[in-house]
Amino acid sequence: MLRRGDFRPLSIDDIGRIRELYSRHPVEHSDYLPALMLAWQHFMDYEIAWLKGSLVILTAHDGKVNLRPPIGPWSKDDVEQVLSLSRELDAEHMLSMVGPEAKRAISTDFPELKFSPRRDFFDYIYLASDLTELPGKRYLNTRNYLNKFRRECPHSVERIGRDNISEVRDFLHRWCVQKGCGDDRFLMAEREATSFSLEHMFELGLEGLLIRTKGNVEAFSLFEHMNEEMAVIHYEKANSDIPGLYQAINNEAARYLCEKYRFINRESDMGVPGLRQVKERYGPCRMLEVHFAR
Repeated sequence: MLRRGDFRPLSIDDIGRIRELYSRHPVEHSDYLPALMLAWQHFMDYEIAWLKGSLVILTAHDGKVNLRPPIGPWSKDDVEQVLSLSRELDAEHMLSMVGPEAKRAISTDFPELKFSPRRDFFDYIYLASDLTELPGKRYLNTRNYLNKFRRECPHSVERIGRDNISEVRDFLHRWCVQKGCGDDRFLMAEREATSFSLEHMFELGLEGLLIRTKGNVEAFSLFEHMNEEMAVIHYEKANSDIPGLYQAINNEAARYLCEKYRFINRESDMGVPGLRQVKERYGPCRMLEVHFAR
């Protein structure tokens, strides 16, 4: 029987085993990716346990515990063990972050569970070609900002590697000062997650691009492979004093990823109003829903 003591904090050493599992049992939502969980572990306290051949994820935040459905071969008994532990721990929800496919499977065997969508955590999925070509009226303002930047601001684009990553870290510090991270708990958490991802970029299997203007790094994007059709962009930062630079780093990342992937996942907006507005403006082709069960 699954117990609280079976769980331990997620570590970088777990990445290989988790990705091997995901190659056989793909996950639906970006928040299940080990690189993201490790980066945000200081904020969400991700822990894992292995139940037979399946992975179970537990999160704790602000004193609230949640469990996610087991990832692996379908087993009604495994789900029942997770539900039993949720009851024992008086978890905030019986199950959290349940994607569409998992919801369909669980609902069949556990019809008593009531699922409710959580819009704040829906992933935004875009056609890579849309973010590359910026077609039609929807992207008119984006094209205008981007074209103005390219005309008026000499710049260069580079892949992030060992020879320039320290400059990206320095820019992240400048970005945080510009945004006033010290006065915003979430921005500080995001800065810590981004810093962790840069420090362990190559161990985590991340890739990235940067933009220089006047010789200085002023924007960067970090992303990773999710499946054969989709990449996930985890972080995108730019100097907001340079008009069009955010549009430029977004477009450069899309152009780079479009060569390999049909879709780009830009994660959720976490209910942040300004972030939601920006992500909606870019015209997702679909939203990846998640539900919580009671």
